[in-house]
Amino acid sequence: MDEPQTLWPVIADHFVGLSSEEGSANVQKQIDRYLRDPKYIHRVSENARPYLYYIYQETKKYHLPAELALLPMIESDYKPHCYSSAGAVGLWQLMPDTAHGYGVQMNSWYDGRRSTTVSTKVALTFLSYLYEQFHHNWLLTLAAYDSGPGTVMAAIRYNKERNRPTNFWSLPLPKETKAYVPKLLAMAAIVEHPNTYGIRLAKIPNQPIASTVTIQKQMKITTIAHLANTSVSTVKTLNPALKTSTTPPHQKITLMLPINKKTKFTQPTKTQIKTPRKENHWEPSTLKHGNDTSSAYIVQPGDNLHTLAEHHHTTTAALIQKNHLHTSVLQVGQHLVL
Repeated sequence: MDEPQTLWPVIADHFVGLSSEEGSANVQKQIDRYLRDPKYIHRVSENARPYLYYIYQETKKYHLPAELALLPMIESDYKPHCYSSAGAVGLWQLMPDTAHGYGVQMNSWYDGRRSTTVSTKVALTFLSYLYEQFHHNWLLTLAAYDSGPGTVMAAIRYNKERNRPTNFWSLPLPKETKAYVPKLLAMAAIVEHPNTYGIRLAKIPNQPIASTVTIQKQMKITTIAHLANTSVSTVKTLNPALKTSTTPPHQKITLMLPINKKTKFTQPTKTQIKTPRKENHWEPSTLKHGNDTSSAYIVQPGDNLHTLAEHHHTTTAALIQKNHLHTSVLQVGQHLVL
């Protein structure tokens, strides 16, 4: 049997090319920095093994640049337990307020910011929103993801008032953000041409290693491992959101399990019954203002602008403008006009 194609060149083939000639010196500076420690690149690429295929597939689902699958390398070294002094957690380094706004569950049993599936959905949804907000400019979008959209908008206003360029490379942004974007572009260049740079990436096959299963009752990790015919350490690696030796009580969660070990979880048992995940029911009421007919909607747990816009055949930018929103973060119970 032929060895499966490795994932890195597949991802690189779907890069959209976020770099530009204007910032080439900044990107080269970060490339040189990475090349001074080639073992670091290999180590981080190895960290990505359990999560990279899933995240890359999600970027495709969201129609986003494949380069974004590398962003956790910059954010967290692809370590789901990574925790910043500012309070950001997980592969995507989600802040508590952002996570709360997207309905992420965080308690003493479970931190959804460390879940590959949950955090990736939130991060890509947030990036999609920022991409709309910054008029389809990916460098500004990435800068806003790092420093916050308000910081980037303030920098743009500052330059506009002084008749200065408003592209990413010209903005007076925080030092960390000025380095953040070139770091991603440098990592993309290395992943695209590892041999050119003499870098050895971890051999990750271009195939899924895990699939998802939903459980609704509290279970011990040891029981999950037994039913899945896998090890406790594998369950913990694939499900870093679990903070104790059991899943949360009275809380439905999605687990990732080895793809060839999932079948026992699809069979109803006394311990756990898998039920199809229900999608949100969109039942807005109708409001009429003169000749304009709009729908009123109350934000539910897990709602976000991207999915609301998609369901109602509009854009996040249109919803933001229509509702005079100043942030992408929605609050449960908030009233929106759709």
